[in-house]
Amino acid sequence: MILSPHVRELVSAIAALCSPEKIYLFNAKRNLENQVTSFKLCIVADTRDKAALERQIYLELDCEIPYDLVLYTPAEWMDFTEMPHSFAGEIQGKGVLLYDKAQPPE
Repeated sequence: MILSPHVRELVSAIAALCSPEKIYLFNAKRNLENQVTSFKLCIVADTRDKAALERQIYLELDCEIPYDLVLYTPAEWMDFTEMPHSFAGEIQGKGVLLYDKAQPPE
């Protein structure tokens, strides 16, 4: 899979900002030239205040194209991914794992 530079840059910025456990790409819209025009990320991060972290990401991390995110705590992720037809289960099964804290890039 060829990853858009916009997606790659935002994933790196999120990883630096909050040190999440995982980041998945689970939706990307493309134009007729096959360029990503918007995308959605799923972030699994250890936080006490999900709303505050979500606001921080949107306010501090800019991207040239629209993006959206879904945020789970590690406990929520573990619980929900055990349910195969849950949204988290769908993301884990069909999404693209872009960042895994347990497996740093080479």
